[in-house]
Amino acid sequence: MEPAIRHIGPVPKSKLGEWSLVLRSQEIGHGLSAQPDGFYVTVHDRDADRSVDAIRAYEEENEDFRPPPPVRERLPFRSTLAAPMLAAAIAVFSLVTGPAALRSAWFTAGTADNVRILHGEVYRTVTALTLHADAAHVLGNAIAGTVFLGFLFRRLGVGRGIFLTVVAGALANWANAALHILLHQAHRSIGASTAVFAAVGLLAATQLTFNHHTGVRRWTDRVGPLVGGVALLGMLGSSAQSDLWAHLLGLAVGMVVGVAVLLPKRARTPLGPRGQQLLGGLSFALVIASWVVAALRSPAW
Repeated sequence: MEPAIRHIGPVPKSKLGEWSLVLRSQEIGHGLSAQPDGFYVTVHDRDADRSVDAIRAYEEENEDFRPPPPVRERLPFRSTLAAPMLAAAIAVFSLVTGPAALRSAWFTAGTADNVRILHGEVYRTVTALTLHADAAHVLGNAIAGTVFLGFLFRRLGVGRGIFLTVVAGALANWANAALHILLHQAHRSIGASTAVFAAVGLLAATQLTFNHHTGVRRWTDRVGPLVGGVALLGMLGSSAQSDLWAHLLGLAVGMVVGVAVLLPKRARTPLGPRGQQLLGGLSFALVIASWVVAALRSPAW
């Protein structure tokens, strides 16, 4: 007469190998069985109690060494079409201005000229963000902007996200102008890429200041976005045709603005619909007002 078989389980699939090793170490003959409700370890009835005790002792001994379960970030805002719509608006505007090679009045009035910016034409720090050299320039910024602004809007909301991006992008253009003045170099720049890198910097700042997780966040989790931003700068921001300083300053200013604005605990609370609408409206008003001033002050019109 064959000895009776006892089924121990169900066993998590990830534990099958560990439990099997435990039983082998105790020289307990065993097998594995798949049942409709999961996996089981099979042992002779005479070894059942000894097997359960060995497995229990193993689990209790290693309980403190188990890695913490993965924690998913809880983002306060849902995905929207705001980022691709902004990218589309930039693309449509480029059809109005034409490419830079045509030297239309738009570029005369709105390009970020460092000498003019430092002599009072600060509006150019904003208008330059909406101008692009050619279709490839527009397409690259539209794709990158859709990705990173989409992530930023999930954390800050559309209105707050776009407002901080425009402000950080404009400040980066001003810093770029000041830097080239210090270097005694004439400098002109255009493009939304400065704002795109500012959005990456803002994202890194949210990772440093926000805590949308349950549990303790490791230092690698906080530094990761900054490392990613620097890597992105190396891949996309340092080609011969790129304004490396504008991209680097966009990333740096985005981080500084993000940390300064979001570091206070109260500021980390998600902004409600009215606040989002107000900041979104201010963002568009800032861009439109900058172009109105540009048109009034430029002899090209």
